[in-house]
Amino acid sequence: MTDDFDATAFRAAAWDYANDALIAIDTDGIIRAWNLFAEKLFGWSAEDVIGQDVKIMTPERLRAAHDRGFFAAMESGHLASDGRARRTKSCENIYVTMTFAVISDASGAAIGAAAVAREWERDAD
Repeated sequence: MTDDFDATAFRAAAWDYANDALIAIDTDGIIRAWNLFAEKLFGWSAEDVIGQDVKIMTPERLRAAHDRGFFAAMESGHLASDGRARRTKSCENIYVTMTFAVISDASGAAIGAAAVAREWERDAD
């Protein structure tokens, strides 16, 4: 590694140009970061969603269950991976696989969650 390697710039570029939607959410369920692929997948720009409740991307019929699961995860420190319906800016429901991780501070207290989403595609066999 050279002395001019900028780890912060490297992480920012990796975040921006990942081929998965990357979303950071605080413990109140507010979107705090949204990458370029999230814009492509869901249709909202970062400016549209940062500061908004993450439920903006959850179909109405699933919002109560989402709240129960999200806030239980913030309490327990554990989130699961699964496939789920999500809503785009155009109100289209798409199915994505999502992986979640609770993010904790140095003392172990949850400070938010990171989500990685990928559109679920069926084989065209």
